[in-house]
This record gives sequence, structure tokens and C-alpha cells, in this order.
Amino acid sequence: MKKSVYKFITVDNYEKEECFLKEMALKGWHFTHYKGLRYHFEQGESEKVDYRIDYFDGKKEEKEDYAQLFEDAGWTLVTTYPIFDGEWCYFKKEAKDKEVNEIFTDDESKIMLFKKIRYRWTMYGFLLLALIPFSLYTTLSRGTLFLSIPMMILFSSAIVLYIKLWLNLSFKIKRLQK
Repeated sequence: MKKSVYKFITVDNYEKEECFLKEMALKGWHFTHYKGLRYHFEQGESEKVDYRIDYFDGKKEEKEDYAQLFEDAGWTLVTTYPIFDGEWCYFKKEAKDKEVNEIFTDDESKIMLFKKIRYRWTMYGFLLLALIPFSLYTTLSRGTLFLSIPMMILFSSAIVLYIKLWLNLSFKIKRLQK
């Protein structure tokens, strides 16, 4: 049996995503892939596994070595999700009692990940900001004011979301640097 779950988790809270996937595995739902704001699962036996997510933005030739590094550490690559000239990589590993499975062994690695995410999403946010005047001009010049109001609500929501994301990642970086 297969199942898909709509769940909106922002990139700055990927730890919640990892917990969600772990809880689903405990219920017997095994994560297979992510597409269109939906997590896809297949039903099976309950499993105690830890999920970890990383962002890979290296060259295609480096991907095999990257995946091998995780495999050597006991992680299984479940799926990838391409975004912003890179991809989110979802890994899983059997969870053992009282053992914490982490892919980042030091704070500096985590800081680098957060900075990479913040940079990529900030560039997307700037692109979004640049599109606002253009889209408003286009809709207003055509006399379609009724379209500009929903568009402004959509753009404003996206801007608030990106500001929240940037701040959360910045706070996480600062906390780890102390």
C-alpha cells in the first residue's frame, strides 16, 4: 500500500522533517520520495530508523564519492530532491538504543550547511523581490487590478517566509558559533 502526505516544512526547520520521517517509519510507513510538497511512503513493518537530510551542490562527478562517504558510515541514500542547482539528499540509518546517528560530526560542518542554505534561499528571495515591481506593472498596465491584489498577497507571504527562513538560519549559525 502506498500513501502520500502533504506537509509544509520550511528548509530552516529540516530537523522537524527528519523527526516526521522517523515517526512515520515507526508507524510502518517508509519514505520513498518527495514531490510537489508531498511525502510519499510505502507501507511495511515498523522500523526504528533515523533520517538525516543534507544539501549537495557539488559537481555531478563528485556525487558518487559523496554518496559513498555516507554509505561507508552506514547511511542509505533514500532519495534526492533537486532544487537551486543542487539537491536535498535524504539518508536513513538503523536507530540503535541510546546511540545518536548524526551526519554532521562537528559544529563547523553544520554552520557550513546553514550558510549554504541561507545563501541559496537568499538569492531566490532577491529574485522574488525583483519580480514584484515587474508583475505589478504588468497587471496594472493591462487594467487587471483584481489580479494584482492576490499577487501582492502571494508575494508578501513569500517575502515574510523568506525573512523568517533567513533569520532562523542566522540564529542557528550564531548559536553554533558560540
